[in-house]
Amino acid sequence: MSKFIDALKYLYFTRPYNTMKLGLFRIEQLLSQMGNPHLGVKFFHVTGSNGKGSVTTFLEYLTHEHGKSVTGYYSPHLSTILERFKYNTVPIDETLFVDALEVVRPHAERLDQFGPEFSPSFFEFVTAMYFYITKKLGAEFGSVEVGLGGRFDATNVLTPEVSVITTISLEHTNVLGDTVEQIAFEKAGIVKPGKPVVIGQMPEGAKNVIKQIAQERGSKVYEYGKDFVAEVVKLDFNKNIYNYYGDTKIENIPVKLNGKHQLYNVAVALKAFELVLKPDEDAVRSAFEKAFIPGRFEEIEGIIFDGAHNPQAAEAFVENLDLYFPNKTRAVLFGILDDKDKENVLRFIGPRCQAMIVTRPPSKRAMKVEETFEIAKRYCQKVILEPDPLKAVEILKNSEAEVKFVTGSFYLVGLLRSYVMNGKVSEELILGGA
Repeated sequence: MSKFIDALKYLYFTRPYNTMKLGLFRIEQLLSQMGNPHLGVKFFHVTGSNGKGSVTTFLEYLTHEHGKSVTGYYSPHLSTILERFKYNTVPIDETLFVDALEVVRPHAERLDQFGPEFSPSFFEFVTAMYFYITKKLGAEFGSVEVGLGGRFDATNVLTPEVSVITTISLEHTNVLGDTVEQIAFEKAGIVKPGKPVVIGQMPEGAKNVIKQIAQERGSKVYEYGKDFVAEVVKLDFNKNIYNYYGDTKIENIPVKLNGKHQLYNVAVALKAFELVLKPDEDAVRSAFEKAFIPGRFEEIEGIIFDGAHNPQAAEAFVENLDLYFPNKTRAVLFGILDDKDKENVLRFIGPRCQAMIVTRPPSKRAMKVEETFEIAKRYCQKVILEPDPLKAVEILKNSEAEVKFVTGSFYLVGLLRSYVMNGKVSEELILGGA
């Protein structure tokens, strides 16, 4: 058994993966015991209901292409936990991961002794690992995606050069509140005294909450559509072109990431970046042309992989179908967790596809595959049930459709993306679905 798999078992089974603990006292105590590795680094800190992963990625690539050393921190991961930790846009290796875990572990276990309330969660543990990795590598910058919300998120121990709030919509209402104003209040928790804030498009009520908090903390707000803007030049699959107008004007920026919504993410990332470093046009174009997120409308071996696990994501998915593949016949392999809004996700996706294969994502939270199949039949004319995802993807490969997709749960996308790329399922993915 490899040290890497042993480390994963410790994380997944000792630090329960889906257990959430709000509050900063555990991560603050953990980092204090470690010598506060999060201090002395220039951070971009990014939250938002949608787009935060794209903006965090863009900022990492922008920083790297401008010749600075930078780490990136992301969640969740798709095919391997190493995707959560980037150095100069590349995932770290297993050796550094194991090293970081072994450094954090004794400090976390010291806190465990004070009882469950003080025991660091999975996310707090890996956040401490990220800060250790950043310090060990001597990175000057870090681009950090908030896990959930902002105010009580474990990443909120850092002091950023600039805070970014991409969008505000109703999400995680059981934790963050059931109005956009309440959610904006939680996300505005990342605003730090005297540090600028960049915000994307969002409801006026949410903007007002953020502006009020920023004013109280002496932080200047830069708002999309008012202080900076972007425009579409061309939208082609993997070859999208945008213009940006802020303090600098940069035209004909090639963006590999797909979707109309990237317009706002490109603009927000560039505004945040130009508040910290002077943009070079060639470096900016290179950064956006290279910037990549696995499993986000990504084509591998003639199959396009994209997560669509909630109605908002499903709506964006079908918008991309119509944008990039109009008048093409489509087959989709679909699987979703039982606690998701299956009806409204399939209501968007089903009618846009000529054929659908329903399968079971590799998770204990996805046992009712027959239920998914019955719902799918209401929205798509030709539906096949194949519970085994590896058999299902072979059916998809043999489809006569002009374009083929794997979508739904990120568990499914991660499993099949790795399988199509490598011809097998990794031990890590089997462990993650256990």
